[in-house]
Amino acid sequence: MSPDASPDVCAKAPLSPRRRRLRWTLAIVCLATLTALVTGGLLYQRLRPKPYRPDERNADITSDLARDLPADAPTPKFADMTRAAGLEAFRTFTGARTSQLPEDMGPGVAWGDFNNDGYEDVFLVSAGGPLGVPAERLAPCELYENVGGGHFRKVEAFPETRIHGMGAAWGDYDGDGWLDLVVTGYNALLLFHNEGGTGRFVRDTRLPDTPGFWSSATWGDFDNDRSLDLYVCGYVKYLENDADREKVSMQISTAVPYTLNPASYAPGLSLLFRNRGDGSFTEVATQLGVTNPQGRGLGALWHDFDDDGWLDLYVANDVSDNVLYRNLAGRFEDISHAAYVADYRSAMGLAVGDWNRDGDDDLFIGHWVGQENALYDNLLADLNRSGGTGTNRTAAPAQGSGLPGASTATNKYALRFMDIADQKGLGQIALQYVSWGTEFVDFDGDGWLDLIVANGNTLERDGPAPKTLKPQEAFLFWNRRGDYFYNLAPLDPSLRQPHVSRGLAVADYDNDGAMDVLISFLGEGVQLLRNQMQTGNWLKVRLRSRNRLDAPLGFGDGSKVIARAGGAVLRRSVSSVSYLSQSSHTLHFGLGPARKVDALEVHWLAGTNQVFMDLDANATWELTEGEPLPKRFAARPPTGGSAPTAAGAAAPQDARARVIEFWARQRAAMNAMKVLQDNAAAIPLFHAALALDPSHEDSRYYLGQCLASQGDMPGALEQLAELTRINPHSHRGFQQWGVIRALSATNDATLAAAEASLEKAHALNPEETGALLVLGEVALLRADAAKAEARLAAACRSNPKAVGGLFLRGYMAWKRGDQSQATRLLEDARQALGKDWQPSGTTSEGDVRKKQYVETTPLTRFWQGWDGKPDPGTAFARLADYLSRANARKTAP
Repeated sequence: MSPDASPDVCAKAPLSPRRRRLRWTLAIVCLATLTALVTGGLLYQRLRPKPYRPDERNADITSDLARDLPADAPTPKFADMTRAAGLEAFRTFTGARTSQLPEDMGPGVAWGDFNNDGYEDVFLVSAGGPLGVPAERLAPCELYENVGGGHFRKVEAFPETRIHGMGAAWGDYDGDGWLDLVVTGYNALLLFHNEGGTGRFVRDTRLPDTPGFWSSATWGDFDNDRSLDLYVCGYVKYLENDADREKVSMQISTAVPYTLNPASYAPGLSLLFRNRGDGSFTEVATQLGVTNPQGRGLGALWHDFDDDGWLDLYVANDVSDNVLYRNLAGRFEDISHAAYVADYRSAMGLAVGDWNRDGDDDLFIGHWVGQENALYDNLLADLNRSGGTGTNRTAAPAQGSGLPGASTATNKYALRFMDIADQKGLGQIALQYVSWGTEFVDFDGDGWLDLIVANGNTLERDGPAPKTLKPQEAFLFWNRRGDYFYNLAPLDPSLRQPHVSRGLAVADYDNDGAMDVLISFLGEGVQLLRNQMQTGNWLKVRLRSRNRLDAPLGFGDGSKVIARAGGAVLRRSVSSVSYLSQSSHTLHFGLGPARKVDALEVHWLAGTNQVFMDLDANATWELTEGEPLPKRFAARPPTGGSAPTAAGAAAPQDARARVIEFWARQRAAMNAMKVLQDNAAAIPLFHAALALDPSHEDSRYYLGQCLASQGDMPGALEQLAELTRINPHSHRGFQQWGVIRALSATNDATLAAAEASLEKAHALNPEETGALLVLGEVALLRADAAKAEARLAAACRSNPKAVGGLFLRGYMAWKRGDQSQATRLLEDARQALGKDWQPSGTTSEGDVRKKQYVETTPLTRFWQGWDGKPDPGTAFARLADYLSRANARKTAP
């Protein structure tokens, strides 16, 4: 090598063809591998099985379609009548949600015939609106009267109630023959007394409006004393704190605000108000061990699960064990775990019924998303048939009611239940749903109880605030002869529409024999669905139980009815809870092809059993405790309506003929009342006249008088209340309603109602002294001597011959110790009676007829029975004794 030549150290020897091929092969393989990895990853992400979120649809588990239906499945037919019925304007919420628990849990609905006219009225609860807004900005709860013909009208007289509402329940707590109403909500527990079916309701503050998050309320006579007690569920001890609304937790892969998670808050304690027999209450939940301290109570149900004649109590709790309190003759034992119904899930809706017709009552429970629903089959009948082991127990007689005691228990064995929801088609199908209001009811009339369930999520939709909740469609489970439940809801346009549903209750609102459905939607309104799928025969039963020996009839709460028809044995009970809701007190039986009920056995709560034979189908029957014969029941004609005439006679269709026929019946009724003095005979004649002209005021007025003379005070009050609706300026209607209400008063609240009506009458006609005199009597009965003296003195100034006013003023003077004034007023009373007057019970020559009609008042008998002698000590002795006893009863603890 030349010394000045240097090698190029950077130069590389050229690659051989073999090396070049190897390098290209490696590059291609790497690129292919990378491409395969990327493609495979994308395909895996797209095709891999996704984790199942319980609130999402998955065709492997649930289906939007009704599938695998048997050939004999009926077609569901429900017509949405909300607008036509006049309920479309109601709203359950106004304003924007703020993602807080009290805004989302309600509301419910409650059916109840508050005016005893045979048409189901309804109370609609409103959830109000967002927390923190003034009360006047909340949507109000509203009462709607069923006026017949499928129509409702808002009862304007109902007190304005703007709350964060939850539930409502009807119950006659004071035994006056009229359904009263309790309403629950967040920091709201309100009791409204029904003032005689007139549409007037008054807050009864004897039930304290205790702060708390109150959910379901349910009436039941747990101690068999013939007075309804009240159980109220406490949900959680909610704390309003704006900072908490920013906190979230993950539930089923969803961010849930802290303020929407019930587990964020301590459980609320439940309340049990024992009725003291006079319409006042004592809270005894702690004393009797039913405060449900670990639960977050959302639903409660009074029901005699063991058929021993005493109402047991089941409580549905959120995120904690449910509780079954067995009633041991007025005491309670927690048998939740022993009976296998502790059910640690999030429970809401409850329904009870003998769905499989095995002779005992079973329990359905609606749950939160991902938890399935439960069907607890009662094994009581199986244990009794097989002679299973258990606890022997017999019911004790009712104490203090003055009526026969409870029946001997038919159950010998301990209660046991088994959850068979999956076996019967009610389990997996509910995984993606949150189930609330629910009821067992025979919609198609085939004799088997079907099941309806209202669904609606508590999880929020994605998006900016204010967020809305996810809607869901309802379930309609057709019961195929006790073998399996098939969901027919997807086949019905009204039921398959998704909503955020909450409350649900059933009633035959149009009296066509088929049970209809009312559902409340949070953030919307309500939906009234008319049942058009019933093809079998039916029978409805109205129970009228004995509240107390001297009280008007009750509504059969807690009683059980067993019907035998066409070889089937069907059970129904007057007990309903659903979710925050209440169904009709009237019992409905689907009879299939049977044209009659061969035997109907009534187990009266706190009473004996009765059997009624051969009841025709497709009719409503009214059964009264202690009366041997059933009565066909027909709703009374609504104002401006029409109804069948008496004795089955067809009403003439021609207008002129109707007028002629009306006056024939009206004159016959007046003749029977005034000439023949046979008020019992006049009653059906007045009814027949009113069937032809329901708005005739004289017919209403005198029918009310005749009913009162026969001891039917509730019926009399109904007629007079209708009169005041027909004519709001009817002085005599308001006066006689007040008189009869005072005559039948059992406590100060009913006297106050009488006083209000009498004051209305006096305001309408201040120159007429009749109302003023009775107002004086009512003041005496309420122990207000000063008010009594003022009213009676005013009446005597207007009418110096007001015998009652003079006599009662004499009594008050005597009570004050003014003997001379008392004697003088007695002498004036005697002069006012006239020279031909004779004491009651004597008959003058020629007085061969009784007076045609005498309108009485609460204290009339004391001056009618007076002998006319001006001796205060003798004249006032009976009256003094009566008022003393009346005031003692009023103030008794």
